[in-house]
Amino acid sequence: MQKVFSQKFSQNIWRILPNPDLQSDLWIIELRDSESKQVSFAMMDTAQMKQLWHYSPPEADWWSSLTAFSHNNIFLHNYRYPEVPEPTDLLAFSAINGQFLWALPGHLMVKSLDNRYIEVAGKSGEQFIYKACDAETGALSPLKESYADEFEKVILQEPVRYRKDSVYFEKLAIFIQNITNGHTAVSIDYLEKRPYIMFSYYIYEQDKSVQYLLIVTDQKQLVLHEQLSEEREGMGRSTMMLKASTLVYLKNNNEFSSLTLS
Repeated sequence: MQKVFSQKFSQNIWRILPNPDLQSDLWIIELRDSESKQVSFAMMDTAQMKQLWHYSPPEADWWSSLTAFSHNNIFLHNYRYPEVPEPTDLLAFSAINGQFLWALPGHLMVKSLDNRYIEVAGKSGEQFIYKACDAETGALSPLKESYADEFEKVILQEPVRYRKDSVYFEKLAIFIQNITNGHTAVSIDYLEKRPYIMFSYYIYEQDKSVQYLLIVTDQKQLVLHEQLSEEREGMGRSTMMLKASTLVYLKNNNEFSSLTLS
């Protein structure tokens, strides 16, 4: 196992998405600064072990949110009416440098259709009208039934969360306790890619919630045991994710880290 990349930010990491291309090592990060109410985006290359760019586009605001990374573009949803929790517009940005490409007011992204088009939905009264959209230009065309299904493949593995009411929790908690010499987990995220078994788990330590990452082999050999955060407000949703052989995880809400599983 080799640690391939770690990047710390002054803003909090809000969301991370990989390029769906299996040959790509690019990951886009949504960052938020709650004091300045500013959103920005950063592109990571885990193969080159560097940040390619970090940019706060003027076309995006505090209510904009990352929704997809595909066709070498980054897609955001805008919320024109903050008091209504529904996205209203679709914006596209270049994955190469983060520059604005096009906007579709009144439309939402649904999914990728093929290597050129995405499916979008525009609201007409109370109904949605679905169309094909050229990912490069934003041009709309009628939706056909002949689009390939290959873009529906799941390329990202996310962990299963086990809490104390799960039938598997006690067995996993005892395993962690034995490997770590006494850590009593209160919540466990579990992910595996044989021969590796990965746990992101929380313990209470001096009245604080502390998060750890534990990686072992199926022969119980310890590969990595690292504290990820302490004094967290609640428990993160996606504490780690795996694409092919790259494991991505967060430290202290503002540090992007990745490991290559060899």
